[in-house]
Amino acid sequence: MRRRTLTLGIVLILLGVFVLREGAEVFAPVAELAGLSTRYTRENVILPPTLYSVPAENYTFATSDLPSDGQFVGSVQVAGGRQVGFYVMNEGNFSLWRAHQPASVVLAEPLAVSYNFTVSPTSSGTYYFLFDNRDSSPNTVIFSLSSLQEVISLNPIVQYSGFELLLLGALLSFFGLRGGKPKVASERVIDSGWKCRFCGAQNVTDDRAFCAKCGRAQD
Repeated sequence: MRRRTLTLGIVLILLGVFVLREGAEVFAPVAELAGLSTRYTRENVILPPTLYSVPAENYTFATSDLPSDGQFVGSVQVAGGRQVGFYVMNEGNFSLWRAHQPASVVLAEPLAVSYNFTVSPTSSGTYYFLFDNRDSSPNTVIFSLSSLQEVISLNPIVQYSGFELLLLGALLSFFGLRGGKPKVASERVIDSGWKCRFCGAQNVTDDRAFCAKCGRAQD
């Protein structure tokens, strides 16, 4: 029993070290099944609200490097309730558009005034957020862009499981080692006794003259 306790303690210590090294997120699937985690969406700002001046009958743009596995949100606000054309395209199609050649867009809103958008790129690269002003006077645009990230928040019981495993493992190991001492002492007492030469009984008394079991003299 003591050996099993010691072995379990060592296993828990090793598991605790592993969890501290890799992170408690290794338990995320189990925690989710047990109802010990919460999912929520976090918004990470890529470009805070920024002012862009768009010349009359011209365009301007903002750029950002986006991965293919993300979801991105943003907004376009045109001052004075006026309108601009808003388009999102990758670098290759932006070059075609500037050369007045047919180009594909990820998103298009020809009459943006106060516009919120969501894009999910199919490939990684540099993306252009284009503001096209067809008015005969300049326009002012406020543009912002953020990424959405799904986050799993672990219950503190799971979050600090590495420390909990280390503590439990240390306690079990301590009791496993400590529990072995009385047995050794008992064996030593038995070894220090003497055996009756008549009945074979093991005697632990200091009196070696008579057997405690059969009472016969040993001389």
